This record gives sequence, structure tokens and C-alpha cells, in this order.
Amino acid sequence: MAHDVCHETVPERSADQPQVISGRDVAMGWILLAMAAFGLLVALTFPLLTERFVVWRPGERGWFRLACIVAGLAVSGFSYALVRFTLYKTNQRLAHLAAYDMLTGLANQRQFFRQLRTELCRSARLAAPVSLIIADIDHFKLVNDTRGHLVGNEVLAAVARQLAAAVRPFDTVCRIGGEEFAVILPQTTKKQALAVAERIRACVACTEQDTLPCVTVSLGVAAYPEDADSLRTLVKRADDAMYLAKEAGRNTARAWTPSAAPALA
Repeated sequence: MAHDVCHETVPERSADQPQVISGRDVAMGWILLAMAAFGLLVALTFPLLTERFVVWRPGERGWFRLACIVAGLAVSGFSYALVRFTLYKTNQRLAHLAAYDMLTGLANQRQFFRQLRTELCRSARLAAPVSLIIADIDHFKLVNDTRGHLVGNEVLAAVARQLAAAVRPFDTVCRIGGEEFAVILPQTTKKQALAVAERIRACVACTEQDTLPCVTVSLGVAAYPEDADSLRTLVKRADDAMYLAKEAGRNTARAWTPSAAPALA
């Protein structure tokens, strides 16, 4: 029986990721009620405080009180709308923080799993292949140990830019670990994905930057449904292929094959 990739569970977000705030979380109904009550209180109190200083013509006092009530409700409504808009903008910011890596600007691991599941579901519906590339920076610990973590962060950001520049606009580049990246390639066969992986490898290896150490990447490729029938299996096999590239001497790209097993843990 075929695996249901559309309903496959994926890792939950970690506890330290920003959570989107709903109107129920901040009791928007009570806020609206409190603002309306305050507006009415001001509208009813203000005429009482000012009428001793004003000489009213016949009928003016009633119109003034009505105008105060309308103004109080209008101010309350405007304040409530401002709160709702602030909540909307805050949610937009939190949603971005929850889905993207702050250092590189790429989609993070949580967004990676969500996007990969979406693409696999679309692939199952349209009978089109999806390929996955997992890339790992070679000897990245050495960069941190010899040049420091600030330089290491700059290297990560530089590699992220190179990966994004080497793929199509509708491909998804993600940072899924410390120095590990993933590229989701919709409507791409394994052979085509291996060519993309080789282009990424050459792009990273050939880039010279005055202030940053030269680095290389090892890349693994796997395809759905050719190599895997589920999200987790696809990720594992692309990861296994990446370790095969490490074992082959690094700075290379390898595709997963049924007969190959990674020896490098």
C-alpha cells in the first residue's frame, strides 16, 4: 500500500520558536468591551464636568451629550482597530521568525519539513518527481576552532547565498542544522538534481572571498518516488548519500543507490 505523504507526521516545532498569537489568546472581546465602556464613561462624564462653564441654548445640551457619546464610541472603535492591526503585524513578524533562520535568511528546519511535505503531496497528485539535496560544509568545525564563531557565521551566510543563487526561484533552500543545508527541487529527477548538486558544489568551491576562509561542501541526492515512498525515508536517504560524499573524499556530490550504504557515521 502506498504511503500517504500528505498526512505524514513531521517533527514538531521546538519550544523556543515563536508562537503565533490568536485573538482568543489576548481576549479581544474583553478588550473591545473595556474600550467601549471607557469611551461611554468619558462621553457621559465630560458633559457633566463642562456644563457649569457653558451657557446652553435650548436643545443644545442634548445634542452635545449625543455628540460626546458618538465621539467616545468612535475613539473606542479606532483604538480597538489599532490593537487588531498591531496584533496582525506582530503575528506576521512571529510567523516569519518561526519559519526562517535569522542568520542566513533561509527557511529553517520546521519550514523545511512543511515545504517538503507540501511538495511530496503535490508530487503524488501530479505524478511528478521531487528531488532533495542535503549539503554539509566540509570541516566546518575547523573553521570555528581556528577563525572563531563570528567568522563561522559569516561563512554560513556566504554559503547560504551561494546555494540560493545556484537554484531556480521556485526551489526551496533551507538551513536544517548547524552547517547543514537542504534544497527541495520540485519536478526534478534524480539525474537533474545531481547536476544541480554539482553546480552548487562547484559554485561554493570556486568562490574566493578576501576575509573568509575557503570552504567546500559535500552533497547527497535522493528522489521521490524513485528512492523513497515517505518524507522521512527521502530525508534519510539524501542524508545517507551526503555521508557517501564525505566518505568519497568530500567536496563532491553523490546520489543515493540501493546498493550503497554509508560507512561514515
